[in-house]
Amino acid sequence: MYKEIWTIGRILQWTEQYFQSKEMDTPRLDGEVLLSHVLGKDRIYLYTHYDQPLIQEELDAFRPLVQERAKGHCVAAIIGEKDFMGLTFKVNDKVLIPRPDTETLIEHVLGTYQKDSNIRILDVCTGPGTILLSLLHYLPNACGMGIEISTDALSLAKVNSERFNLNDRVQLLESDMFSVLDGKNEQFDLIVSNPPYIRAGDAKLLSQDVLNEPHIALFGGEDGLDFYRILAKTCGTYLKSRGHIAFEIGFDQAEAVKALLEETGQYSNIRCITDLGGNDRVVTAIYEG
Repeated sequence: MYKEIWTIGRILQWTEQYFQSKEMDTPRLDGEVLLSHVLGKDRIYLYTHYDQPLIQEELDAFRPLVQERAKGHCVAAIIGEKDFMGLTFKVNDKVLIPRPDTETLIEHVLGTYQKDSNIRILDVCTGPGTILLSLLHYLPNACGMGIEISTDALSLAKVNSERFNLNDRVQLLESDMFSVLDGKNEQFDLIVSNPPYIRAGDAKLLSQDVLNEPHIALFGGEDGLDFYRILAKTCGTYLKSRGHIAFEIGFDQAEAVKALLEETGQYSNIRCITDLGGNDRVVTAIYEG
């Protein structure tokens, strides 16, 4: 009896068509990443072994990943990894998946400080450690603290800290915003944050990929500014004089976040930095006390 043969090339073509029918944005890439994960090979391997037949165990492993992607779960959450700033972070469906837009914040900080700077960094809403661990990797004399309300995200941040050999330079603490620091005389040179900033009413505009991420990491209240109000009010308590802040923002929130900082009367050089797409992405300022 004839048994159907699925080669790497054939399964990629079928998967691309299937994902296209589900209106996925990157149907070919998604299939390649999932199949590379199953085979334990890089994507180049797929094209140099296009006619290689897949064994039944490989097909059985690939099928449920395709089904999960079709349900709107992002590829990174499915395979458990995401590349960001040259590092491979462990991720899952319990955390905000690192996005290229956030690299704008990292690059700004790296352009602000010398590589050998021994600064101390606080990352509020650290998630899986995306911002803090990237900065510590590229600033080898720096140290830092990440605070995060989600125990699931904090667990992954600790995994990533160990993965990047940063345990001796980082503290990762469970905290509702700054609550763990209440009454403590902690001082930092730099406070960074990528807080939840999507407006509650904008949920209907989001793709299923995003909606499958934890809502606690996405939504910032009715106007999306709830967490920026806390940051603007509280960061000065924990910043050294002339310390810096850098917050990721939504593309249309620059003026509102800048206004919140201006209202405190504590900051100078308040400005916005655009991402590679030309969108407002990061608000920065210097603390004057």
